[in-house]
Amino acid sequence: MGVSLYWAEGTKSSRRLELAHSEPEALRLFISWARIFLRSDAIFGAAINLHFDNDEQAAKSFWSAELGIDSARFTKTFIKPDGTGHRKNHLPSGVSRVTMKRSTDAFITTMAWVDFVRASFRN
Repeated sequence: MGVSLYWAEGTKSSRRLELAHSEPEALRLFISWARIFLRSDAIFGAAINLHFDNDEQAAKSFWSAELGIDSARFTKTFIKPDGTGHRKNHLPSGVSRVTMKRSTDAFITTMAWVDFVRASFRN
């Protein structure tokens, strides 16, 4: 499940293991999977993407509690300004991006697993 989740939602443009999602369960699964299959001592940080009228402190408290990541490990919140297009999926707690610290090796391993899964479905 972790490989498929990362294949679908994980960051592939940098060499760090990072996943963004609006559902806490998906991010908790990602964190647990990474600690079981990649590094048991993994440390995670997070960031939040919000709309201009979201409550940043409430969102940070929500994600911190849901993910078990101390709010001190959150990086700067991205706030989408008003008037930048349609507002589909305006979520009260926004979207959180979780990043494994010092994760280059874990990223390379995960992408090799993604390549293996992808190759398994080629005709």
